[in-house]
Order: sequence, then structure tokens, then C-alpha cells
Amino acid sequence: MENKKVAVFLVDGFEEIEAVTPIDLLQRAGITVDTISITKDNLVESARKMKILTDKIIDEINFSEYDMLILPGGPGVKNYFNSQILLDNILKFSKDDENKKIAAICAAPTVLASLKILEGKKAVCFPACEEDLLKGKAILVKERAVTDGNIITGRSAGTAMDFSLMIISEFLGREIAEKIAKEIVL
Repeated sequence: MENKKVAVFLVDGFEEIEAVTPIDLLQRAGITVDTISITKDNLVESARKMKILTDKIIDEINFSEYDMLILPGGPGVKNYFNSQILLDNILKFSKDDENKKIAAICAAPTVLASLKILEGKKAVCFPACEEDLLKGKAILVKERAVTDGNIITGRSAGTAMDFSLMIISEFLGREIAEKIAKEIVL
């Protein structure tokens, strides 16, 4: 089985649980995870002023090396729009030409909706953002996390475990996801 590699994009104002939970659980499953800043600075500040030093900055990466792009939510979600390189690659990954995937949680699915990626797809997001998903013509469902095609969305910080395990299941199968859940006593 080929090793999977994901990029977790961190912007100022990201939600800590929604970023760190997938990083932790995916690494436990053997998936390579790179944290990426969308600015020229590796230091990113979370919603609650936690400072994280990312592995790389966006200008250093080759998007074709990644199997999935992950967007944590939080009050800084609008900052994703400061990187046209990221937005262009989200669109490219959304086309599923090379079995690429995108995952977004909480407010971050609104980025996908604004890019028209969720049109006709089942999706979830933070309750206060649901109107944005409907404007993007997503099919809103009431689940903790959902996969539709090559897109995985999660509802909120409280569903970060479900979201992360769904990503693991998508890449490595349900058995591995259940093994990780058991290891962390979920």
C-alpha cells in the first residue's frame, strides 16, 4: 500500500482542535502529514492565540505530492481567501482527476461552497454557516461528518474525531480507522 500524504493548511485564527486532531490521528494511522502556512511565515496563530510553527510554507510545496488538502475551520477561515495558489489547487483537487481529495471542517466548508465545489454534494458545517452552504447549492445533512465523492466535511470542533477517523477510513479502510479509535479509547 502506497503511503498517503496530506497537507493541513493553517491560517491565523484556525480552530486548534480541528487542526491538531486530524494531524494526530492521521499520523497515528501512518499517514504523512505536513502542516502548511499560506503566508511566507511558518509561525501561525490560532483562534485562542496558540502559536504553531508549520512544517512548510505554501511557496515551498508541490501540490502534486499530496493526496488530500485539509482545511480546519475557526474564525480565521476568511484568511484562506488570501492565497490564490491555495484556492486554485483546491479547485484542481475538487475535480478528482487523479484521485485527490479535500477535507474541510466547521466553517471551512464555506470556502468550498464559495468555490462552487459543494454544488449537489452532501455536506456539513458549523450550524451558523449552513446558509453559506445552501447558497453554494450543497445538500445539507445532519451528521457529524460526511463523505461525498472526494470531499469530506465535518461539522465542528466537537466532531473533529469523527472527521479525522472518516479521513483515515477513506484512505486506509474502516478496519484501520476502528483500530485507531480503539487505541485512543473512543
